[in-house]
Amino acid sequence: MQRLVERLRRGLEEFVEQRDDLLLLLGCSDADAAITAKVVRDAEQANGTDLFLLFTDDFVLPDPYVSVLAERLREEHSLACRALEDEGKPPFPPIPPLLFDAREPPAARLYAGISWARSLLPAEGGHRLVWAMCPQRIADRRAWLELAAPFAPRGGVEPWMRGLRLLFRDAPGTAAFAPGLAAMPRVRVAEADFGPEALRQAMTEEVEDESLPDDARMQSLLMLASINAAHGRTDEAAGQYYTLLGHFQHTGNLSMQAFVLVGLGDMAAKAGDSGAAQHWYECAIVPASEAKDALMLATVSRHLGGLAHARGDLAAAEQYYAHLDTLAGHMLSPQLKVEALQQLGLVQEQAGALDRAVGSWEGAATLARAMGDLPDLHRVTLAHLQRAYSRLRMYDRLAAVGAELAGGPPAELAHAGGGAP
Repeated sequence: MQRLVERLRRGLEEFVEQRDDLLLLLGCSDADAAITAKVVRDAEQANGTDLFLLFTDDFVLPDPYVSVLAERLREEHSLACRALEDEGKPPFPPIPPLLFDAREPPAARLYAGISWARSLLPAEGGHRLVWAMCPQRIADRRAWLELAAPFAPRGGVEPWMRGLRLLFRDAPGTAAFAPGLAAMPRVRVAEADFGPEALRQAMTEEVEDESLPDDARMQSLLMLASINAAHGRTDEAAGQYYTLLGHFQHTGNLSMQAFVLVGLGDMAAKAGDSGAAQHWYECAIVPASEAKDALMLATVSRHLGGLAHARGDLAAAEQYYAHLDTLAGHMLSPQLKVEALQQLGLVQEQAGALDRAVGSWEGAATLARAMGDLPDLHRVTLAHLQRAYSRLRMYDRLAAVGAELAGGPPAELAHAGGGAP
């Protein structure tokens, strides 16, 4: 990922610095639009001389889009003028009314806003305006590029274009979709791809780049192994995990050894080989324990508990989930503790210990209710209690839980043993 981001950053920086092209049509998918916008923001922070204006609102139709952009610019102008006033300086000149006039063509309104923003640049010092429009979603691509087209220079560089760089985020394949626009003078076309295959290729390059530090190469290899495992390329992923395990054993990184072993276990579990999955998870216990890595121990306990439960070893499953509950307490993780108690209760219920299951679920409900920000988990817990109270003929508590599920006040629950109250 870092290599792809760096490649985009360098391309954007080069576009800003060059003097030949005015308009950059940067193709990327809607899924990658947020990353692209962040790279533009990072470029702004690293640039101390140029003025960046970034707009990320969705594009549906030209008129409403320019209207929203105008309001964004009004907000920026208001904030900047207040800051200047606090410093005892004169405010910026007002934004031209044309930008807000919905009767005018959207391209003319946009031109008015760009020209006004460019006029704010100091006359000396080579300052530039980078006007970047990176919508997170483009509903009508043809209309979007029709809005961009008037800004492609047709008769050479005009005075208003000097010191200006325009960026329009487009969907991938601009040259094929709009060849006339892409081929116009002073228009640059580029692509930003952060999809799975591009990430895989970039990480492969990083792994093979011997000029990089070993830690950086191993981090890329770890990401590559995870991607290969997720996409079912198990032989390739396994070889990469073994390389990583050897590296982390050599460097003495116990937490990462456990992480890799869990990765091997996850891959085996996904393939349906529960025996191999259990082997790898159990192998991870030693380095995770030596590292006192509570998060990794919790992960291992959750996985082993699930495997034990699936094969019907309820006593082992109860031990693993009880251990997970204890670890969640040490980690101060209410969500993990609620999840552990839910699973613990399910195992106890299946083992015929419904009395103990109610105690686990009541503990989970009390904690979720106290936290107030776990509504989905809380509803699941209450549903378990509903089932248990009905079987145990605990009708007062059953009614209280039913009322709470229906939106009533919180039920006051306190486990007091099985049977009817």
